[in-house]
Amino acid sequence: MNEKRKTILAIDDDITILNTIRTVLEGSYEVSLAKNTDIARTILNTTKIDLILLDMNMPGTDGMEFLEFVHNDDSQYHIPVIIVSAQGTADVIVEIKKRGAVDFVVKPISPNILKEKIRTSLKAASMKIGRIALVIRLKKLIEACEAGKGGQVEDIVKELEQVYYEHEIDAKVAEICTFARDMEYSLAEENIRKLLTDLKSD
Repeated sequence: MNEKRKTILAIDDDITILNTIRTVLEGSYEVSLAKNTDIARTILNTTKIDLILLDMNMPGTDGMEFLEFVHNDDSQYHIPVIIVSAQGTADVIVEIKKRGAVDFVVKPISPNILKEKIRTSLKAASMKIGRIALVIRLKKLIEACEAGKGGQVEDIVKELEQVYYEHEIDAKVAEICTFARDMEYSLAEENIRKLLTDLKSD
């Protein structure tokens, strides 16, 4: 079965730029285009978007305001945003990353650079989502171990193994799963707490 293609939302008031982005990406991704942030909001409400390409200077709500909107929205904050702009100074790049953007592409767009930054950003986003899933399951496992609920422990261990195999989490999780399966709950809890501390400090 082929993996579902990721969907990229490109937002720019320059139709030529939007058409260029579509031409560069349409062989590898689903591409949605918006000539302003109002249209972009509508698309976000109706389509699962995996990454946003965002121009900074547009009429109405500009890129910076839209970036803050996405970053502060509970249903959208996980979507990586790459700013696409001619204003590629170091100060601008630092500022947009402070506001939540993951990367920056300078106009005129280099197709190879754009595709590489998208690939890298999507991979990082996938790892972040995997880490969130891991933390949730580790916390559930502590609760099940503390309660001595063997059936729940077994179910959570199965979920954990899927998470760490898919996202290449290291052997610490495998060790925790072994302790939990062997009903060595105190050792499992101790190692979970250590791992949660490590993940929080990363």
